[in-house]
Amino acid sequence: MEKKNKKNKQSKKKVIGAVVGVIILLIAVIVAIGIYRQSQRNYEIEEVKEYQYFKIYEEGKYGVINKEGNIIIEPQYAMIMIPNPSKPVFVCYEVYDEINKNYETIVYNDKKEQLYSQYEQVQPFIFSEITNELPFEKSILKTKQGDKYGIIDFSGKEIVEPIYESIESLPYKEGMLLIKQNGKYGLMNMKGTIIVPTEYDLIEADGYYNTSSKNEKEGYIVANKTEQGYRYGYINSQGKKMLEVEYNEIERINSILEDKEIYVIAMKNGKIGVYQNQTLLIPHDYEKLIYNKVNNLFTVNRNGKQGVIDLQGKIILNTEYDDIQFSGKIIKATKDGNTVFYNDKGEEQEKSDFVDIIYTTNENYFITINQEGKYGVIDKQKQTIIQNTFEYIEYAFKNYFICTQNGKLGVVNAEQKYELDFIYNVIQRVQDKNILQTINTENNTMEIYNQDMQKVYSMQNATMYIEDNYIKLVSDVDRQYFDNNGNIISNQTIFPEKQLLAVKQGEKWGFVNQVGEMKVEPKYDMVTEFNQYGYAGIKQDGKWGVINQEGNIIVEPIYEINALEPEFISKYCKQNAGYGFEYYTDELIKEEEE
Repeated sequence: MEKKNKKNKQSKKKVIGAVVGVIILLIAVIVAIGIYRQSQRNYEIEEVKEYQYFKIYEEGKYGVINKEGNIIIEPQYAMIMIPNPSKPVFVCYEVYDEINKNYETIVYNDKKEQLYSQYEQVQPFIFSEITNELPFEKSILKTKQGDKYGIIDFSGKEIVEPIYESIESLPYKEGMLLIKQNGKYGLMNMKGTIIVPTEYDLIEADGYYNTSSKNEKEGYIVANKTEQGYRYGYINSQGKKMLEVEYNEIERINSILEDKEIYVIAMKNGKIGVYQNQTLLIPHDYEKLIYNKVNNLFTVNRNGKQGVIDLQGKIILNTEYDDIQFSGKIIKATKDGNTVFYNDKGEEQEKSDFVDIIYTTNENYFITINQEGKYGVIDKQKQTIIQNTFEYIEYAFKNYFICTQNGKLGVVNAEQKYELDFIYNVIQRVQDKNILQTINTENNTMEIYNQDMQKVYSMQNATMYIEDNYIKLVSDVDRQYFDNNGNIISNQTIFPEKQLLAVKQGEKWGFVNQVGEMKVEPKYDMVTEFNQYGYAGIKQDGKWGVINQEGNIIVEPIYEINALEPEFISKYCKQNAGYGFEYYTDELIKEEEE
């Protein structure tokens, strides 16, 4: 009997062990499926780091050159598109009728071998709204067989067979495609994974963009047409339906940069509410609602009165005010002709001599406006540091303020010292750099002031180019570089890898090497720096030519070009046809010869 019980126990243990093993296996399979599905939803946008191929234009036809300027495809086509300039895939249009959408294409590689000939037609995916300098999907192509469309990658691998009525790029979201089947729209990513089924009459991206995740967390507004008009819903970036298709209007609050939290303003039956993901944060009780991104508060309107609600849905001020205005963290609420100031928690603030207090990017300074509409500045101890005597004040950087007086601009510091007299038409900070730029519109002179308010350079008829780690001023006879604090720096500091550098001696320009030895005599009226392909422009008597990085002239100055810094590859000059469609040509030379 004991042996029998022992055997039963052992048998039960084996069964339990087998069941546990099966459960573990099932969990592993489920996890693996989940990981696979997620991997199919995720995709990476290819980054083009170096251009190898370029479109050229001659006598009304297009061809292709490489970065050395050698012709790869003779200019004989109505149009050519190079969806990824780092790869030898050239979509050549023998017929290109953009108005009637009539195209006949043939695709070649850099050996002039035809690609993807098994398809009736192959085209690039063109962004309907350009978001970068390359308006194409850079990894996939659209195929056509009969009246149906599919997708292949550049190697020719079929990702989706031609089964859809249409496939187009989705505006503002690279890598996501708008597909149509049986008259309805859905979404598919560049891997061919269906993200949103083809169930809708309209789909658009919500426009969300975060610098860290870029467009990855951008969701979708979907809609279907009813007898009462369109009704809208919301789907997140992973294809999960967050709001049913039942709203009159939907808009995501894109200024709230929270990838995991989606805030949507939705109107239903003429009333507006706010959702946080799928939770109704602010009920549909309001006729109007405006989000203030400075303090994360909503102004709401109901029955002609205004109130304030915070981002958690808490009522800060009841809807009983005639007018509500924000100034930084200060709420100015008016009722029955009386104005009361509140903080962003709804706590009443002591009365002030100012009708408005404006926060700056420096926590130590606040711009004030008095009863007469004059501007001044106080510090965080509420002590006046600039009297309210100016028509307008804008914070610049450090302890400097751009002020307006009698219609002219000047600069005043926190000690009320005039750093720049009030003689300027324009004074502005250069983006987020510690640099002030002044412009005298009478003689079109631009001046640069550094972080210590010292004038470091002046240039007439200048154009400014702003880069991450420097800025550049260029005119038709001059060029100068500055660091982010406004101090002059050399081109050698910026371009330590270049063989030759532009240099000015007197009124003429030439080129030196990295140790300062003159390699091209300074005899030109202007030159460009050498580009990444080893070519620079040389200007003489109002015309441009081309020189290579060995100092050899490719084309004498005979181009008629209306540009401060034209760009060249061998004898070809870069032109911009708009919407990101660039090409190179040497027809400027031929026109001069004729």
